[in-house]
Amino acid sequence: MRGLKRDREGYYYRRRIPDDVRRALRELDASSAKGSPQQDKREEKKRLGRDKDQAEAAWAKYDREVEAKWERLRKGRVPGLMPVQLQSLAGDIYRRWLKAYSSGHFHAGVSAAMALAAMQEIDGEIDRQITVVGDDDELLERFHGFHVDAVLAARGLIVSPRTRVLLILAAQRAAKHACRTALKRHDGDLRPDPDENLYPAWPDPETTTLSGLCASWIRAQPKAKPKTHADFKASIDKFVAFIGRDDVVELSADDIRGWLAHLKESRSLSDVRIRDGYLAAIKTVLNSARKRGLIGKNPCDAVQYDGEPEERTREKDLRDGEVYAILKASLQPQEGVGEDVAAARRWVPWLLAYTGARVAEMTRLESKHIIPEAGVWGIDIQRSKNGRPRIVPIHRDLIAQGFLDFVRRREGMPLFFGSEKLKDANIKIHKTRAEGVAEWARKVAGIEPGAVAPNHGWRHRFKTECRRIAMDREVRLYIQGHSFQMEGEKYGFFPIDVTAAWMELFPRYDVSGPTLHVQRTAGVDAIDRAVSLLHRKRAVLREVA
Repeated sequence: MRGLKRDREGYYYRRRIPDDVRRALRELDASSAKGSPQQDKREEKKRLGRDKDQAEAAWAKYDREVEAKWERLRKGRVPGLMPVQLQSLAGDIYRRWLKAYSSGHFHAGVSAAMALAAMQEIDGEIDRQITVVGDDDELLERFHGFHVDAVLAARGLIVSPRTRVLLILAAQRAAKHACRTALKRHDGDLRPDPDENLYPAWPDPETTTLSGLCASWIRAQPKAKPKTHADFKASIDKFVAFIGRDDVVELSADDIRGWLAHLKESRSLSDVRIRDGYLAAIKTVLNSARKRGLIGKNPCDAVQYDGEPEERTREKDLRDGEVYAILKASLQPQEGVGEDVAAARRWVPWLLAYTGARVAEMTRLESKHIIPEAGVWGIDIQRSKNGRPRIVPIHRDLIAQGFLDFVRRREGMPLFFGSEKLKDANIKIHKTRAEGVAEWARKVAGIEPGAVAPNHGWRHRFKTECRRIAMDREVRLYIQGHSFQMEGEKYGFFPIDVTAAWMELFPRYDVSGPTLHVQRTAGVDAIDRAVSLLHRKRAVLREVA
């Protein structure tokens, strides 16, 4: 159950607690002091009042707190608490003591006085009369352990022994404060406690933590790709784990510089990956927070990370020998692997060679994405890295090799993985398949690590061959799914019969001999392209009919 509920008493919050969180709660119960309230329960429930508008606002805020508490429980022990968190927990303890000694309780004044005196004796403020000289730590635990466990559990916090000691000491101060306030009220001073503002509200994770800011940024970007959301969250989570805290207030430029240095030295990541991936995620999330007025400045502004150009010893294209080795191996029997992996090794390299597409675009294909359009067979690429769908003409050599027959055999299915994987909300099998093709290609072509990316090398090779035939710049950008930079280039559409005319000039890779033979069409005459395409269109139309 989730959402704003209502009964005769008013509105309330109600959500079932997930099983993994309940397991963490049971562990928390097992480690709590004897007599502490049980935390394991089936649902979170809280009254929100009778006013609907106020209840809706309270529901959203409390839901964020619940989600944050559950996330903390899932992560286990926290490395430490911010001062504001420690003092906020002390405020929870202050209110617990004050409630215990409210004026409605019999002998509240006497009990508060006795408790205050005992705590003052422990702190050495007055001579010992109630407590016995001995282990004061044990006395503090008996006074405050129960309350400390209760407020930690309420926030879903599992802390280190050192942090718990700090909270015990904060509880001692808060409890003495509560006893003094209770005594004033017992004596008739019912004015509000002027020092209650010593205890700040628990910081809203949505606005005070990097994780919360990242979550709110993700919600504010519904059109961004799930992968972008996942990458940003992963970057923020790793950064938080590295610096050992999640607060925004104490975040500094030095924290970020240290993180970038760690990525460079310990993870051996490229400067581009660090700057455009990890740093960009932190900078974007904090810029969003600054625009909303949640932070005054972005510490990333003081961080410059240009890096040095990656030293290369060769071009990024696949060379003729590598092209030959990969395509030749794709035609051989693939022993020791499943049908889907074998199909990926057979067809994906050729698809990359003749489309220049991103490998994940190809491994994600289903049979329904292979379509006849305007008399030409095309690949309907609906999911792209930059969100630009396109229809790419299928090269004549792919058709000659029987690619369409393969697609028919996979009717109603993905081409390179099982249909059951389509049920996954965050499907990843196509990425796994792409990585497998790269590993296989690197092995069969003898490509050394770091020399060239086997899958991505096809995109560079495709662009090189496009330049050989003087393919129109906009056409080759469209076919490969690149973003257009100039505003004028974004207008209009690229019909498949236009792009297919250019693809008629694209060479054919022949691996039937001992070396690669690239059959290139002589000349770039538009009439030759049109005549060749006309013959192809007639053949497709006859087949479809």
